[in-house]
Amino acid sequence: MEFRQNETLREFDRLNRQIDGLYHEIAVARGLSDSAYGILQAMLVLGEGCTQIAVCRYACLNKQTVNSSVRRMVQDGLIELRQGGGREMRMHLTARGERVMREQVLPVERAESEVFDEMPIEDRQAILRLVNHYLDSFRRKIKKLEEAR
Repeated sequence: MEFRQNETLREFDRLNRQIDGLYHEIAVARGLSDSAYGILQAMLVLGEGCTQIAVCRYACLNKQTVNSSVRRMVQDGLIELRQGGGREMRMHLTARGERVMREQVLPVERAESEVFDEMPIEDRQAILRLVNHYLDSFRRKIKKLEEAR
């Protein structure tokens, strides 16, 4: 089977994998799994008391991964679950979780924010516009492939 990938796409894919790899290295260096880091990152952005569903949507993680990771984070004393409305459970940081957030997650998120803020606004807007266009087009192509099956 022969396949030739466009060199630009190959580089785009490589850069995406490097970003994922960097986040993996960051999580490991902080003694966290990739999903635990993603959950803490989401909690930082979404705020105390967010739900697992909100984290799934924000972090683009599936429900099972978040649920398993949350159970582990509860066992590790990083977060606790409190009853929300109905069957809804809300996630809150424990004292240990607050320390991990402050010492391990917040500095990384601030560094990433600074990098983005240092870029000219036109570049930031261009990145978002182009990646969104790529993602929308790719989703449409995949949908057509699925419909043809």
